[in-house]
Amino acid sequence: MRRQAQEAFTAVLIAAALVFMAPMSPGYAHENHEALGAGPGPQEPAKMLAPALGSASAPKEGMADAHENMADAHEMAAERHEQAADKSKTFGQRLVSWLGRLHTLVIHFPIAMFVGALGVELFGLWRRNTQYQSAAHVMLMVGAVGAIIATALGWFAGGFYLTDRNQILMLHRWLGTAIAAASLVLLYLSASARRTPEQPRTIYWVGLGVMTIAIAVQGYVGGSFMHGGMNHMAF
Repeated sequence: MRRQAQEAFTAVLIAAALVFMAPMSPGYAHENHEALGAGPGPQEPAKMLAPALGSASAPKEGMADAHENMADAHEMAAERHEQAADKSKTFGQRLVSWLGRLHTLVIHFPIAMFVGALGVELFGLWRRNTQYQSAAHVMLMVGAVGAIIATALGWFAGGFYLTDRNQILMLHRWLGTAIAAASLVLLYLSASARRTPEQPRTIYWVGLGVMTIAIAVQGYVGGSFMHGGMNHMAF
């Protein structure tokens, strides 16, 4: 029993180490909400991006093409902000800006916890050792807390809008919010499965698999803001 507990603890440490192995994106805040297309308004992303890119006219090939320029507009807006003086900002404005910049830093932690929990569960099945279920449950608890914090910081980064002109930003906003809410449901399913080990864990496994896929999609969409648009994973 002691050896099994040690193995479970080692699995948690290995999964936690993924946090520090995750590539850290530049911590740009989504300060220029206009350049990002945040908030309600007409679906005219090309016109919206033209001032940020410094061009007289932008290509009008739809939302996908406009989003390809989003990373450049985002980076330029952040650089202009860093060069500008902050003396005119109030304490509240500086606080909101600072909280938004924390989003890209914090988000890696819950990602590692959820993916690590899936890995620990699969490893437990392979070893036929139910002790790993307890380790995965702890990781889900930490991941759920991290997801809620990261989502809250994401709202500071993107602005507190229910709809966005940029549909990709709106997808990223609400998918992240849904993941945070689903993490609580997944945590409840994990706790229920531990209380009734004789019952099948089908719903829990489906939820954990869907969560992993949703996190992968969310990471891909989020990376498009930092690394050159929706084709940033092209080989």
